[in-house]
Amino acid sequence: MPVGAGNVLVSYAYDKTKNDVTDFKRNTAAIAYDYNLSKRTDVYAAYYYDKRNDMEHGDTFGVGMRHKF
Repeated sequence: MPVGAGNVLVSYAYDKTKNDVTDFKRNTAAIAYDYNLSKRTDVYAAYYYDKRNDMEHGDTFGVGMRHKF
């Protein structure tokens, strides 16, 4: 969704795996902000959350700059 000069990006995924080898559920979510510096250049910051029911959750953060040629 557009916010200011950039966009807020959101995603969510759910998985349930059950077979002869394993049985688990997984929840994954991410949120990011992509800010346009110009028509071809933007910067972004993102947070990613990943949780499997039989393990501790994982957090990932990322920032970057993208230039389109």
